[in-house]
Amino acid sequence: MASLAVAFVVLSVLADGGATPRIVTGSVTEFEAGEWISVANQRTDPVGFPIALRATTVYEGNPAVIKPGVRVTVRYRSVGERRPVADEVRVLRDTATR
Repeated sequence: MASLAVAFVVLSVLADGGATPRIVTGSVTEFEAGEWISVANQRTDPVGFPIALRATTVYEGNPAVIKPGVRVTVRYRSVGERRPVADEVRVLRDTATR
């Protein structure tokens, strides 16, 4: 049983480390601080693309200005959770000053 638990942990670490990062740039449609962000662009539907936020998510720019309509770039990975997980959220300068 212990070897099964160790194998599960090792496979989880390998899967998480091997996840290819992807990037989406667009406007925030919905935002729940520390929980998730939804970003819409020309390739997504008007509702947006939901991405989970974690304690390890890094914010570039002022995260206090993140709200619907603000443009952001999100670097994320698919790690086998319900939603992809954000590694970095960058608030784009043109909307951060509005």
